[in-house]
Amino acid sequence: MTVAFTGGITLKRGDGGGTEIFTVVPELLIAPVLGGTKNTIEVTNYDSTDKEYIAEQFAEGKEVDLSWNLILGDAEQQGVIDDINNGDNRNYEMIITDGTNILTSSFTLTPLEWGRETSLTEQHKLSARFKISGAVVDVLT
Repeated sequence: MTVAFTGGITLKRGDGGGTEIFTVVPELLIAPVLGGTKNTIEVTNYDSTDKEYIAEQFAEGKEVDLSWNLILGDAEQQGVIDDINNGDNRNYEMIITDGTNILTSSFTLTPLEWGRETSLTEQHKLSARFKISGAVVDVLT
């Protein structure tokens, strides 16, 4: 692991416009684990000698957990809360760099839940759970 991988992750939230503009949601603590799972269909038949399966055509998006240092009054963090309260799917970009290469992952999140975690001894946090809707598209530059 290079030193660059101890940071180098940015999460941006789309504005939903025709020419979408992505803005950083600041103070990211826990980045999403992107991916999907394909369920299987049993296709065992009378000629089979063992159970046989095929994968479904479409992958099921993972549920992802995100967490930020809470910044009261931040428009993008409030936008995350508003998206969840309103049930609005939102486009996101996650940018990862190792100091040389840049990987931009684009994806849509379906909102599930959010919460504020307050503490006397640690930072206050905003946490949210989403489900990936559709494909994750990666571009390496």
